[in-house]
Amino acid sequence: MKNETAPKFSKTQILRSLKIAPVQKDVLRTLLRDDETYTLDQARKLIDKFASRKVK
Repeated sequence: MKNETAPKFSKTQILRSLKIAPVQKDVLRTLLRDDETYTLDQARKLIDKFASRKVK
């Protein structure tokens, strides 16, 4: 069994991705940190978490 890990991308790379909708990129601009890397799955989970939050 191979131990494959998903590729990680910088904030800039994710924001340039064609796999993320423009409105989702607006959310990611605020949520992603410049000095970290993320998988596309992690980025999508951040979007989902942001979209499902409750407003107080």
